[in-house]
Amino acid sequence: MGYEIVTILREYLKLVRPYGILFIGFAPVFGAVCNGQFQAGPLSLLLVIGILGHIFVFVQNDYHDMEVDRHSKYVVQRPLISGTISRTQARVLYLGAFFLALALALIFFFTPRSFLLLLLSFFLMTVYNRYSKRKPGMEYVLGAAVFLYALFGAVTVSDEVSLLAFIIACVAFLQWVFNVGVSANLKDVEFDTKLGIRTTPVVLGVHVVQNTLKKPFIFTLYAFGIKIAHIMVAFLPFLLEGSLIMINGFPLPLLCYLLLAVMMLFTTWGILTTSLSKRDTLLRYEGVHEGLALLIIPVVLLTYLIEHIGILPTVLLVFLCITWPLLSLRMLFGNTLIPLE
Repeated sequence: MGYEIVTILREYLKLVRPYGILFIGFAPVFGAVCNGQFQAGPLSLLLVIGILGHIFVFVQNDYHDMEVDRHSKYVVQRPLISGTISRTQARVLYLGAFFLALALALIFFFTPRSFLLLLLSFFLMTVYNRYSKRKPGMEYVLGAAVFLYALFGAVTVSDEVSLLAFIIACVAFLQWVFNVGVSANLKDVEFDTKLGIRTTPVVLGVHVVQNTLKKPFIFTLYAFGIKIAHIMVAFLPFLLEGSLIMINGFPLPLLCYLLLAVMMLFTTWGILTTSLSKRDTLLRYEGVHEGLALLIIPVVLLTYLIEHIGILPTVLLVFLCITWPLLSLRMLFGNTLIPLE
């Protein structure tokens, strides 16, 4: 009996993807912090709402993509495809996350503007999930949803959104545009092409020849353009002095930012050049890249966070961003650290 419970729980965790839960989970938190909210209680509740948003978008995505995913040999062990979790159970899970998020927002953070932003964010998540396999460019819809999720967090503090909060929301937008439109869609080009699915890489001419992805220069230019824009927008808090590049006379935030920027460009190159025959390597590049993208926000906000929430919570936050994805992947997939993507 105990073994069965553990097995079922493991399947639900695979469906929920806990290793990526902080990406959307922290969006309303950072939005609120950058708009002047520094109390642990409200920020913890916003993190819960953020995690519920993650559960909603990923479980609903698997729900809508079931028939398409059946044709891919790479995701046949996903819970909905293998049948360990039913469509009804998945629907109950993502709708439960949706209504619980709304209830928490109504009880603890209600203003007309914040509630409207939250509803619009969930609406755009749903639009993405319903049409991501039918129309190109849908990553911009998902990016807009996460952008609004961050603004929702900001507006729970004040209807006036600070420039810093707006910038951080833009960083989140660009992160998702790249992670989905370039990184995630690229690995599925062969599969998508066979099914007539026109994602952004396919539209820009990426195709498969003998297990090798052929990428036109326009796609490479597009991919690096999005990534460079992401890195440059993330630098704006330093330029606008929302956060400082020096700590006690040493440029630690700037050095960490530059290290992350170089590593993000390197992993972008790895994503664009790795052969389909080395799909596990491609997934590792993508995973490392997403982890770096998660880290760049607390790094550029380092002095701001230390000033307003303290050095220990800031260190713990950075530590969490590094260790949580790794521990979650190890728990679900063992030493391979390769998710069902």
